[in-house]
Amino acid sequence: MSRFLASAAPLAVIALGGIGLASAQSSSPFASKKPRQAWEQPAAPAPTPQPAPVQTYQAPAYTPPAYDAPIQTAPPQTRATKPAYQPSYEGGRSTPPTETPNYGRPTAAPAPQYSASPTAPSSRAYPQTRPSGQAAPSQYGTPQLQQYGQPYAQQPNYGQTPQYGQQYAQTSYPPQGGQPFPAPQQPQTWKQKLGLDKIATFFSGGLRSGAALSYRDVPPHQVGAEDGYSEDFIIDADVEFEASAITQGGLEYGVNLGARAQYDPYRRGFGGRIPTCTPGIAGCNASGGSTLRGHTSQFYQFGEDTAKDAQFAVESAHLFLRSAYGDVTVGRDDGAAFLFSLGAPTLLAVNASNSPVDYTGLDSVKTVNDASSFSEKITYTSPRLLGDQIGVGVQFGVSYALDAEACGVDFCTDRDVARVIAPELEDVFEAGLALDRTFANGLSVEGTLTYATATEKSGFAGLDDLESYGAGLEFEYADWTLGGSYLQSNNGLLDGDYSAYDIGVTWKPSALGFSLAYGHAEDDNVGLTSDQGTFGVTYDFDRFTLGTGVQYVDRTVTGLIPQGGGVFNAGELDQKGTSVFVEAAVKF
Repeated sequence: MSRFLASAAPLAVIALGGIGLASAQSSSPFASKKPRQAWEQPAAPAPTPQPAPVQTYQAPAYTPPAYDAPIQTAPPQTRATKPAYQPSYEGGRSTPPTETPNYGRPTAAPAPQYSASPTAPSSRAYPQTRPSGQAAPSQYGTPQLQQYGQPYAQQPNYGQTPQYGQQYAQTSYPPQGGQPFPAPQQPQTWKQKLGLDKIATFFSGGLRSGAALSYRDVPPHQVGAEDGYSEDFIIDADVEFEASAITQGGLEYGVNLGARAQYDPYRRGFGGRIPTCTPGIAGCNASGGSTLRGHTSQFYQFGEDTAKDAQFAVESAHLFLRSAYGDVTVGRDDGAAFLFSLGAPTLLAVNASNSPVDYTGLDSVKTVNDASSFSEKITYTSPRLLGDQIGVGVQFGVSYALDAEACGVDFCTDRDVARVIAPELEDVFEAGLALDRTFANGLSVEGTLTYATATEKSGFAGLDDLESYGAGLEFEYADWTLGGSYLQSNNGLLDGDYSAYDIGVTWKPSALGFSLAYGHAEDDNVGLTSDQGTFGVTYDFDRFTLGTGVQYVDRTVTGLIPQGGGVFNAGELDQKGTSVFVEAAVKF
């Protein structure tokens, strides 16, 4: 115990020095990429329509000048003797005409002559609006006239002014509606049209580290973790970089790069070698003196142990195109079946299923459908559809990979081991479907279905075309998240199916959070049956989050049981492991 404390204390101090906010509750790769739907939030008020900018010149409004002095009453005149409209400016307002004068067509009547009014204020601008219903003149003078204090005799004759287009070109007077004419557009370069003049970059990453005191009860002749107590440490880190541009048509395109590094002594991706079961002994799944390795589970019974203390992998290197019609990626990336997979929710780095790290070295439960791993592929993911029509969001995705030979940190299918036969898969097709709905009371429900198939090309005995499918369901309400998932695969083998399911719940009412999960798996190829669970507590300190918990695994596998005299028979071996851990995580 003292050795554990002496080793764990420095690691905890180092981890706390760079730890920040931890991860989200849902373990769904799909959930982290979906936007909220319109029916999941209150309807926004309809925007007020804005009038389009007027592109042709409109006549400026005209009204007779107005003054603040008392109105003077002109002598009454008859219709026959009343002259053309001629307002009086001798210290008062003019009386508006009985009939609207025709400004656009000069008549034989002499044009009105204006004289300066000694009482008119000189600080007022010339009126720029006309009464409603009054016709605008078809020919007009300069809209911005001189102030009243200057002689009106200098103003242009309304009937002798240039056309509107010519006059407006010399003034900043805006057209009707208050919208000025736009400045002349400069020709755009091809870089501007493609959005290359404004490239956006995005960088993110995460770090998880932990220390555990573990106890295992395992057969003495097995590979991997030793029997008894041990001190175990894990470090898991990932980074992602993205650069993108948006064209004038609204298409976003760019490149995505992602890498991951891990220190976890008991694994090289999911699966690995279990206790030896020598080919040729009855009960050991073997073919032609070699053992078989399933594609989905990656467990095998004989040969080299591929577990490594540390590993590094480039897990993303692809081009992408995003639009209102969906997203397309080409290159090294996850397949559609993985992107739409769900798993038991957790607040911890270690989980009862789909766990990126493993303190016990006995983790055996996986429910994500990662048939093609990180092999190069083309993937299409649709936008979320039909939500506003039927109240349920619908999204689907499809992908195609030439083969399934790739090696990431969590799942490595591109590795050769002497006397181990594994399916060689090509033409990998994957599909995923997701349905989700958020109700008025705040309950959110999400369900997914996934499917993958591939052709086995080696033709070795005991191998078959791959076929796998999965399903998941998750509920979120207030501070609670409850979810579960299921995976069924033929493992790319004629007789060696792998199946798994999990269920988990998290509760995070404040900075304090609780996580509980259970997982079960069966692998007919190696005679494995596993039950495992995790329970943990996390607490947020502003940017810092600490967690502690326990991981428990109880599984049986097919292995060699000594019968005495150097004789072994195939039989069931019990393996149990318990780890009490402390951990911290950060995302940046």
